[in-house]
Amino acid sequence: MVIQELTHQLLAWSQRRLGATDNASIDDLVRHTEGWSWQTYTFTLRDTDETRGVALRVQPHDGLLAPYDINAQYRLHQSLESTLIPVPALLGLEPDSSIFGMPFYAMERIDGRVPVQWKPNDATVFPDETTRRSIGDQFAAILAAIHQVKLGHFDFLPGAGAPSTAVCTKIQLTRWHAMYEQSVITQEPALLYAFRWLDNNVPATKNLGLCHGDYRIGNFIVRDGIIVSILDWELAHIGDTTADLAWAALPLFRGKSPLCSHLLSHDDFFAAYERHGGAPVDRRVFDYWTVFNLVKAAVPHLRATRAFEDGGTQDLRLAAMGHQVVHIYKHLIVALENLT
Repeated sequence: MVIQELTHQLLAWSQRRLGATDNASIDDLVRHTEGWSWQTYTFTLRDTDETRGVALRVQPHDGLLAPYDINAQYRLHQSLESTLIPVPALLGLEPDSSIFGMPFYAMERIDGRVPVQWKPNDATVFPDETTRRSIGDQFAAILAAIHQVKLGHFDFLPGAGAPSTAVCTKIQLTRWHAMYEQSVITQEPALLYAFRWLDNNVPATKNLGLCHGDYRIGNFIVRDGIIVSILDWELAHIGDTTADLAWAALPLFRGKSPLCSHLLSHDDFFAAYERHGGAPVDRRVFDYWTVFNLVKAAVPHLRATRAFEDGGTQDLRLAAMGHQVVHIYKHLIVALENLT
């Protein structure tokens, strides 16, 4: 769809759903490419007495984490608005697929920069190491706050109502194993072994809470050295909160850097998390979740490849993930060797 046609359709939609007047106009319409799953668009809506930024999250046809459920995502976002976690204000859910071919929801655009792991020294985000450490401390503090929210607001998420972290972990294992079976083209021995090991070594902890599921560099916005929004909640669930710490610390999100998500060392990350109210980190449990999360990172690569192979997407980035997954296998084998 050409940008002019899309702009025209979004202007008409803004008049119907956001109360824009006949004098309104849309500027700066951009499709963002940082995310590899949901499509994100932003634009500026200018009207007689108001100018505001709008962001849209469009449900994909197929992709890394299919099948998608936009209604569950919208409800999750609504529930987060009642907490102190920084998320954009919602503007509305649009079930009609006539504009993008799929439903979408609208929210306030949060201005700032999204730091990404392939630009760890972006001077617009990290002008100096003091700022990096400050952002790292905020990163740990917000994670601790996520893990302490009242679970009654999130009784619709996977794992809700489960009596223990062990049961929640089994639920997650079932989910990812099912996605593996639906996605794999050629059986992967490293993943099959890892699934068996994970199933036989589920830890029991008291750290039951809301898990973001994809908490890392690339999924938050920074403005003037402050984290102003946490993004991409599509993997949120109830479970062992240690999982989020191990995810943020994966080598996939730090390259050759020793810093978790290019922010803090392991020790400093754990210390900041605990200082802000997070539960003490059990290194044995952390190591279990490192293995689990490497499996969790590998399976969407297979899903992406399968989606491209089956014609569900034409995004060449997803096709390339079939080659990139071998690097995850390398980290997975090393992690397993250290534990077995």
